[in-house]
Amino acid sequence: MDGGSKTRFLPFLIQGAHEVVFGGPYCGGAPLALSVLGRHLGIRVTLFYAQRAHWHARQTQAQANGARIVQIRPGYMAVVQKRARDYADAAGAMFLPLGFDVPAAEQPFVAFMTTVRRLLGGVDEVWCAAGSGMLARCLGRAFPDSAVHAVTVGLASRHAVQSFGSNVTLHACRYRFEQECKTPAPFPTCANYDKKAWEIAVSQAKGRALFWNVLG
Repeated sequence: MDGGSKTRFLPFLIQGAHEVVFGGPYCGGAPLALSVLGRHLGIRVTLFYAQRAHWHARQTQAQANGARIVQIRPGYMAVVQKRARDYADAAGAMFLPLGFDVPAAEQPFVAFMTTVRRLLGGVDEVWCAAGSGMLARCLGRAFPDSAVHAVTVGLASRHAVQSFGSNVTLHACRYRFEQECKTPAPFPTCANYDKKAWEIAVSQAKGRALFWNVLG
């Protein structure tokens, strides 16, 4: 799916905006998803990244989709986020936080997940990667009778202060976000994100399990 599963709820967030601004990691899928929707909906997308000598393939794809790329130095994520927010305030544009983790995104995402649950029938476990934590929270709500296992990929400080459902278990990841996982997967998946969860799920999942893949 072009842009990954975040495009299931992004239209509900950005409809009506003349410009959307986001600051994120260079290898992240969220900026790419935003660029895809910007192209389809005719909305200007401005993406802030830490400056790099060589762009990641997803940055190149986002630019090809029509997004404007702004590189920030020094490239600490806090600095990238602040510059993006300041620009959005000055331009009167919509600013979206990491992971697009805002209340307006949750209900349409949970509604889509509930449709998936009804199509599949019951599953014993659901596995996913956890970045901002929103995906794991939504899966916990959409699959209340299943054990949800989320492998934390980056943003550990956010996970520590969140309230997850009682059916959600977090698993530590041995990789840094920028490190790619080399474990093979039988489907297209993101080496910086989903594949790290797949590596654990494929060895630990029990019963009838669903793996939620965000980005191919």
